[in-house]
Amino acid sequence: MTMKTVNGHLSIFAVVLFAGMPVHAVAQDSAAYYRVGSQSVAFTETGADSEVLLEKPAQLSAPDKQVVEAAGIINAGAAAWKVINDNAASFESEASYASAIPPRLYANWSGVAAWKGPREYVYNYKVTNLLGMDVVDVKYKIAFYYGGTENGQNKPSGSYISNFIVKPVSVHIKWGWHFNLEVGMSHPMNIGTVASPVAFLQADLKWRLSTMMSKDGEVGIWSYTVDGKGNYRDLTAEQKALTKGIPYPADLPQFPVSWN
Repeated sequence: MTMKTVNGHLSIFAVVLFAGMPVHAVAQDSAAYYRVGSQSVAFTETGADSEVLLEKPAQLSAPDKQVVEAAGIINAGAAAWKVINDNAASFESEASYASAIPPRLYANWSGVAAWKGPREYVYNYKVTNLLGMDVVDVKYKIAFYYGGTENGQNKPSGSYISNFIVKPVSVHIKWGWHFNLEVGMSHPMNIGTVASPVAFLQADLKWRLSTMMSKDGEVGIWSYTVDGKGNYRDLTAEQKALTKGIPYPADLPQFPVSWN
């Protein structure tokens, strides 16, 4: 059995997968194994919109806590966390969340009511190589509660966000391929009025795809927004649809050119 070292890693892939094939065919198929043929993202919407009673989220430690004033709304959760780290589900995602609420709500959680949800969206990202193999097949879930407001008279009739999460559902990655996914949360915003605040959050999911043959690989960002009314937008999908709708420029007419 012949083995070789690629970028410091012992590789027996070609021997196992392409045993009995001519040398030139092995080289061609080995290269095709590490090349992207297609990428796809699909999603399904699940969850509920019924009213629920939420328990107070666990308070995060100071280094992990992002508290940013934005018209009286703060993120009482994490500013960033890993979802998939070096081909495996990250433990950070099990305890990380974001919330867009006024500081007084967190201090007086019993005064918060009318939470609805959770709204849930499950995404499936697949990478197929030039051999037709699904080399990356991961699913992740985005979920959040919305509509929470303050009880009592003389209170702003706000609509807030709680327990916004991004978690891995399943991770299947072939040998020699690498995938990472992490979340970065925007500062919360009030897209309503002072009297009737509406919380708003944007999540940017940064991903990196690489192979043992190309460590730099490919990077990208998937962006999503949610608000206190329960509205959800996939900005990346919207941008892609918009780009597809732009027609190609018409061919310019050709005019004869005289050099006299």
